[in-house]
Amino acid sequence: MNVRSLVQTISKQVLNASFLFSHILIPLGVLSFYCVFLLFHLPEGVNKVFATRSAKLFLPITIFLFIAYISIIGLRKTKLQFFSTTKEEFYASDLVLLLLPLTPVVQYMINNAEILSWFEYIVIFGIFLAFASLLIFVVPLLFRNTGSTRPLMFLGLAFTFLITNMASLTEQFKWYQEGSLKIQLLVLACIWLISWILFKINLRSLLYLLIAVNFVSNSILQFTDPDVTQPPAILDQSENKLVKLIDSREPVITPSIYLLVYDAYVVNETMLAHGIDNLDQEQYLEGLGFKIYPHTYSVKSSSIPTMSRVLNSSNNYYGNSRRAVSGDGIVQNLLNSFGYKTYGVFAKDHFFRGIIPSYDYWFPGLSSSVNLLTKAIFLGEFRFDINFDKVPREEYIHEKKTILSEVTEEPRFVYMHSIFPGHSTTSGVCRPNEIEIFSEKLHLANVEMRQDIALIIENDPEAIVIVAGDHGPYLTKNCYHTQYVYDISEITRLDIQDRNGTFLAIKWPSSGFEEYDDITVLQDLFPTIFAYIFEDQGLLKSKIEPITDNGTRISGVQVSDGTIVGGIHDGEALFP
Repeated sequence: MNVRSLVQTISKQVLNASFLFSHILIPLGVLSFYCVFLLFHLPEGVNKVFATRSAKLFLPITIFLFIAYISIIGLRKTKLQFFSTTKEEFYASDLVLLLLPLTPVVQYMINNAEILSWFEYIVIFGIFLAFASLLIFVVPLLFRNTGSTRPLMFLGLAFTFLITNMASLTEQFKWYQEGSLKIQLLVLACIWLISWILFKINLRSLLYLLIAVNFVSNSILQFTDPDVTQPPAILDQSENKLVKLIDSREPVITPSIYLLVYDAYVVNETMLAHGIDNLDQEQYLEGLGFKIYPHTYSVKSSSIPTMSRVLNSSNNYYGNSRRAVSGDGIVQNLLNSFGYKTYGVFAKDHFFRGIIPSYDYWFPGLSSSVNLLTKAIFLGEFRFDINFDKVPREEYIHEKKTILSEVTEEPRFVYMHSIFPGHSTTSGVCRPNEIEIFSEKLHLANVEMRQDIALIIENDPEAIVIVAGDHGPYLTKNCYHTQYVYDISEITRLDIQDRNGTFLAIKWPSSGFEEYDDITVLQDLFPTIFAYIFEDQGLLKSKIEPITDNGTRISGVQVSDGTIVGGIHDGEALFP
């Protein structure tokens, strides 16, 4: 069939009343129903905004066209045959269509392999298999007497793919909470029309081959990406430098140790650059006897990589990246061997997803990653705060107060990690009021901090109390990684502080800490703590090299022993 004859054939069909009803009006009506249904059932996010906007667009158009169609048919007194249309057959090969909306789902699962069990893989795959099957096969089957089976199949194909692939689009176009309706409708229309046209011109085999090849190639690409699938080397913790230096010795003193981490909390120098003055809080800490370390930074710039290295006193994970933060770190294991009881108290279960905690006591309880990943896909974006509402803040604060109010006979190590003040959305685009939001959450963090410290001083006055921020708030440039967005020549001192900068203040039980006090990066914390309780400066040899990672988050700029390497302030101090 040549192009001219194909156009003539299509034109005749489009002008046919039954064709208009079965191939245009019914699909539009069904699409409107999908959008209306999802806007009432999806969580707040990009997909829900898409469904809402689309419903407002398609619903009135569909109603108008139905009324116009019925009116014209009535005036022409045309007898329609669409309810006696020959039923279209389903073929086993049609099942290949399911692979298209499942392709991004498999990609997400592979990328999150560390937090998923095989059972969770199966459950998530089953949920989206059912979702795709419903729209691609079940709904079209309900309209089999109208001649709309194939149009609805390909509509279901396009719609389910758009929903499951929305998180990828969000990442690509740097959306947050809402996306571009033009781009979304373009993707929907292209998938729908291309698949339908290929089927209509008898190229069904080519369509199915393209879908299958896309599924297989994408999955293989994800599986062969070493950054995604290569498990970390499970090194022997006994080879850790700090473990070797301590050997079988016992500490001279065993004060309780409280590690209070407030997410994305930074020193006042960095806050002042954002127009926020946090001097009152620093003076409050100093008034209680805390020593503030204003020039500390982290070799990493996100919570788990930072805190895992703190709790391992090493650059090594010794297995799962969450192993240390979930309780099985070098620090916790050494303290356990010294008779300490360990606690891990978190505002969310992010720190032990995919791994069973090893603390003597932990909070919150374990939960499946199925809900987390499923919610993210239906949300249409992998937001950093997607599960923050899982544990009510009141419950988390009550748990902290209960533990900090206890008086125990044995020494204890308590690691508490608050979500406040917290970093930006890390979507790649700053919100207009990003700094104001951070300032408001900083106030909440300061209040929480004062409550925590007051309880510790009241109930355990001889303890070592550590107040820390794990990384920066991501408030400069694009509020996320600058790699591939900004050239290294555009990176400033503040950009680095804003990502790798930390906060550290320690309340020592006595003045004897000075000779062991040698902290450059946050990861120096426990070599210093252990040197103090062992009264052995030699343990400071276990400190890691104070060099940040390869700078992928800040366009290749690094910090080495407090000095900036690259960028506008190359060769200058990170904190002058």
